[in-house]
Amino acid sequence: MNGYVKQPFMVNDLVVYPESPGRARVIDTDCRYELETSRDSCTCCTFRFGSMRRRDFECRHIKALKKVLNGEIRPDYLP
Repeated sequence: MNGYVKQPFMVNDLVVYPESPGRARVIDTDCRYELETSRDSCTCCTFRFGSMRRRDFECRHIKALKKVLNGEIRPDYLP
């Protein structure tokens, strides 16, 4: 993952763009939203409201970032 900072990853309908290890911008493919996301927080309203109810809540943006960080997703521009 360290070699892919500043490289985009497609995760379903999201683009995960790591800015540093553990932190990324997550963008909907239609470019409507650009969110700041880490392993345990996100600027989306789903996370803000969901985490008030459940401390361990993860929105789809956090889940996408974790897939990238865990090496489950490879950049689609690599052979």
